[in-house]
Amino acid sequence: MVIAVTNLKGGCGKTTLATNLAVSFANRGQKTVLIDTDLGQGSTLEWSGNRGDDQVYIPVIGKAINQITRDVAQLKTEYDKVIIDGVPQLEEMADRTMMAADIVLVPLKSSLIDFRSMESFLKRYRQVKALKESNGLISKCYIVFNEVNMNTNAYKDVKEAIEQLDEKLIYSIPVRTAYRDAYMYGLGAIEYDDPKAVAEINELTDLLEKEISSIDHK
Repeated sequence: MVIAVTNLKGGCGKTTLATNLAVSFANRGQKTVLIDTDLGQGSTLEWSGNRGDDQVYIPVIGKAINQITRDVAQLKTEYDKVIIDGVPQLEEMADRTMMAADIVLVPLKSSLIDFRSMESFLKRYRQVKALKESNGLISKCYIVFNEVNMNTNAYKDVKEAIEQLDEKLIYSIPVRTAYRDAYMYGLGAIEYDDPKAVAEINELTDLLEKEISSIDHK
């Protein structure tokens, strides 16, 4: 199963979400690989370099645009989960990433600017989805609120707007320093010391596993 965490807007927490999901799946005994497509920034590769040898091993591989389609297809035969950390503001890479993915996760901050940017991204996703489905392939897209304060009017307004979309809001992750701190040490939240963050990532992983199961049985 290939899961792409991507959005054309930067600063929405793609790497944090991708690394946390990779750690969560790997700690459930699933063979997992991370792909860093932002070779200029290399955030996922940096995270991997900070990861200790005593943690579950998760290989991180950098991939350029022309490598994505072929190499992800091969990795899919070798791993249970292939997680792609998408690059912002590079449309060709985004298109290829979505073509390669079974599931697209779109992290979103709770602001109108972020929502409008996501709407533009979703237009591209729907074009890719139509192309994939015309070839008998499945493509699913879910939105993940990331680093949000659920008590604000901004969150409630954007959440209401998302409910009008075809794409499903699968989860909301609140602001927690644990996510940033864990990233600095090459960890996932479930390997850190905040029980609330642990519960949140486990719950999101459970929801994704349920969605994956529904795809596998089609």
